[in-house]
Amino acid sequence: PDTLDPALLRPGRLDRKVEFGLPDLESRTQIFKIHTRTVNCERDIRFEILARLCPNST
Repeated sequence: PDTLDPALLRPGRLDRKVEFGLPDLESRTQIFKIHTRTVNCERDIRFEILARLCPNST
């Protein structure tokens, strides 16, 4: 797992450490849709296929 720099974890730096799991298929699909809204690309892109191709991506 990724870790934060120990300097950030010293008292007074960060109040909380919040961990999130990897996004599921539907979440990855939505992430692709959000990030390509302002990009010139084909209209018939199947975002679900893209999301299936990157199962461990965030």
